[in-house]
Amino acid sequence: MNGRALTVDPTGRFIAGIGYRTDDADSQPLLLLWAGTPRRPRPGVWDEPRLTVVTIRAPQQVEDINRYGVAVGNAFDGNVYRPWRYRNGRLDWLPVLPTVSNTLALGINSRGDIVGLGAVEQTESTLPLLWPADRPGTVEVIDAPFYASAREILDDGTIIGTAGSFGWVRHPDASTDRLTAPGARWSGIAAARGTWAVGSIGTGSEGGDSTLVRWDLRTGVASAVNPALVSTQDVNSRGTVLGDRAVDHGDRLVALGGAIPGVRDPFGWGIADNGLVVGSINGSRLRPARWINC
Repeated sequence: MNGRALTVDPTGRFIAGIGYRTDDADSQPLLLLWAGTPRRPRPGVWDEPRLTVVTIRAPQQVEDINRYGVAVGNAFDGNVYRPWRYRNGRLDWLPVLPTVSNTLALGINSRGDIVGLGAVEQTESTLPLLWPADRPGTVEVIDAPFYASAREILDDGTIIGTAGSFGWVRHPDASTDRLTAPGARWSGIAAARGTWAVGSIGTGSEGGDSTLVRWDLRTGVASAVNPALVSTQDVNSRGTVLGDRAVDHGDRLVALGGAIPGVRDPFGWGIADNGLVVGSINGSRLRPARWINC
């Protein structure tokens, strides 16, 4: 079975990814969930996580998981993308709006609020969506700039996403701000947690040169990340930035390495607040991986 670990909750206890069971005729996607248990008397230290494999309804992509092990993702079903939630051993479809064609769930906070987007084919636009935890079975359009999508929702209700050519943040008081930088003609958001967001800005066309940055959501100010990074995959609540093959601590860069002979191409997808990184390594096949104390 091939697979990748794609996201980790802030505590580092829960990890989610996608695997593929392949035979001569077909390749079946699987939802992979790892859950650790706290090791006493050392809080914050977790025993080797146990793996759960979910085959029902063939989820094809997992996007996020919260500190209670609730995961969200999307699957291509009936010629459209539909969002799902995995909770307490059960995978369910999330409700969708009748006015959209494809719907994606992208982020979840500790309360269980979920955000994402709906694509409207008639206008070739997108709608930022919220599935509120306190109103089960409902989906709402977020009041946001035109052509918006919601990428992340923080524990205080702050929503971060992209609107048109710029990143945006919607604060708990419903006010919105651009996430940009002086001289930038566009910006994009990759991830957010705590008081930080990461992504890229550009001074030319969206297909041109770009600079990877980290925003302080308290001030809206962007600063460049270590130039050795080639992408911003994730950020934790301490502001530590994960690139595809290295972790940027601001004062130092830690490379993701492979300690197993024959393993190559380490790739990081998510970082927890304790520095645990999840991703994949590639030897004879793509395999889930985690790196401790990065």
